[in-house]
Amino acid sequence: MWVFGYGSLMWDNWQRTHGGTDGVLAELKGYQRSFNKASRVNWGTDATPGPTLNLIEKTDGVCVGCAFEFDDSKQVEVFAYLERREGKNFPLRKMRIKLSDGRNVEAHLPVYVGGNVITGKNLDELVAMAMAAVGRDGKASDYVINVAGKLNAVGVEDATVIAFAAAIRNAQQSGG
Repeated sequence: MWVFGYGSLMWDNWQRTHGGTDGVLAELKGYQRSFNKASRVNWGTDATPGPTLNLIEKTDGVCVGCAFEFDDSKQVEVFAYLERREGKNFPLRKMRIKLSDGRNVEAHLPVYVGGNVITGKNLDELVAMAMAAVGRDGKASDYVINVAGKLNAVGVEDATVIAFAAAIRNAQQSGG
């Protein structure tokens, strides 16, 4: 059984607790990262939600993430953990991914389907949201910059994440 991560699942070693393998880079075609999930607890509030990671469908998109393999006997345990961690609004979808060794496998991945979706915002508006939002876990602007750094550390260059983090840094430097 495989699980695909495109955010924090990629780098916090959660899989080790459940007997999973170290992550290998993998591609999910037809999707890309988007900061369209409005965090109203961890990285923002109801009044000032923070933009956080999700996936959106894009015909020519490719999302590079990490895939973790587990023994099939761990499925119930792993799924229960992921539901607790990600929340009920992140059901696991089974999708085909391509591993870095060229193999195609079916993997489970959490994709947000709740109502806190950010739509119709351009980059400047998302930056303003991130700069204003502070939640239980900290500033949304720090979240975005940390995601960019973590992806870079595992060798993933994601244009959406890089552009958003750069725009936030520019806003911070200009006193925004």
